[in-house]
Amino acid sequence: MKKIFLRLISAIIMITAAMSMTVFAQGWTLGQEENSGRWWYDLGNGQYYGQPGQEVEWQWLDGNADGTAECYAFDSQGWMYADTTTPDGYTVDFNGAWTINGAVQTLAVAAGYAGTGRQTAFDTSTADTEPAQEGWILIAYFSKTGNTEEAARMIQDITGADIFEIIAADAYPQSYQETVDRARTELDTNTRPALASEVSDMQDYDVILLGYPIWWHTEPMIINTFLESYDLNGKLIIPFCTSGGSDISESIPDLTAVAGARGARVGNGLTANYIDEAAIRSWLSGNGILV
Repeated sequence: MKKIFLRLISAIIMITAAMSMTVFAQGWTLGQEENSGRWWYDLGNGQYYGQPGQEVEWQWLDGNADGTAECYAFDSQGWMYADTTTPDGYTVDFNGAWTINGAVQTLAVAAGYAGTGRQTAFDTSTADTEPAQEGWILIAYFSKTGNTEEAARMIQDITGADIFEIIAADAYPQSYQETVDRARTELDTNTRPALASEVSDMQDYDVILLGYPIWWHTEPMIINTFLESYDLNGKLIIPFCTSGGSDISESIPDLTAVAGARGARVGNGLTANYIDEAAIRSWLSGNGILV
């Protein structure tokens, strides 16, 4: 469910001014003055969840360290959504937790899990001396119309990473409407479409740049097949998508639940409809990947 925007020390000033609060210890922090009663999540070192210009960022967080995380949404200023429907259409309760039909959704995690931001924070002390290493990044993508493949190839040109196309054993129809109908059926029935091939050396990769179109406001079910086909323990999944009208944030809750169940973390996503080299490098560096 969720994205990382890493700020340097100057961001502390911005938080203080914009939110009218003092920066305290890492974790849930309550707003002050006109923002009393509102919550944000302090990652320390000037970092927090929520990105300027992005309506929603989702994160699984285990605030009481009981090994069970709830999923929370943050707005573009870092404030937690509560007792509302988020802009991407999900319901959160009074405490900010994502619910379905009134039931809080949970995920088994390591006790005290603080989301992807705590796990992938950019270490500026080693940033200039430890670039990404060849061979440890895999670009895996599913593309129906060619748009996601184009984005994947552009990312490969910049990263030099290995690349793998996710292909359905039963190819999707050429007809747009037939594909839409099949995708709807797969989503409604929680289907896992069979894959035509597999990554034989998945254990060699630490980071997977995962690309897909947004279908029915989430990732295609074949992406879930791909993720559930491997032991992803300790791996970082960094998603990118293409879409005619949806942002990648719409897919983050479902993607995070599936990847998390396989032991992976989900990093900051990218909606890759119109991207250039600068945007790709910014996205990667925001996830702690230097190329």
